[in-house]
Amino acid sequence: MQVKSEIVRKIYGNYKIIALLPAIAVIIDYALTFYLAGDTSMITTWEASPFVRFAVIHQLMAPYLIAIILFYYGASYAVLRILHDSVYYRFGVLLILTLSITHVVGGLSWLFRNAFYSNGVFVLSLLSVVIAFILFGFSLLHEKPATDS
Repeated sequence: MQVKSEIVRKIYGNYKIIALLPAIAVIIDYALTFYLAGDTSMITTWEASPFVRFAVIHQLMAPYLIAIILFYYGASYAVLRILHDSVYYRFGVLLILTLSITHVVGGLSWLFRNAFYSNGVFVLSLLSVVIAFILFGFSLLHEKPATDS
């Protein structure tokens, strides 16, 4: 048990590793989407993301996937690097975890194809937005004003 908690602590403290989670989650999401949807007509009809529908229709899924993976890693890395030495780091990690879970659960929605499940995925997405706004709001409220030297 001691070894597991040490590993978790090292991963938690390493924002470079945590920043990989959304990139991995989006790969899992789209792999599940394409595998479970059956064909691209299902994706163009039922996929929630307009960007994915556009990419599928115009056969741009590979460049889109590479771009979204790079964006997610870059944005996650930048946010966590900024927050790393602050009290808000845990909220940044929570945001990254929520976003990652939302992607994986979203990919699994093709397995269930249930409105209740899809609404749950939507609620997880909203939770990510709420966490982001709360984090931003707290950082503004607790930011010390700059002083002139």
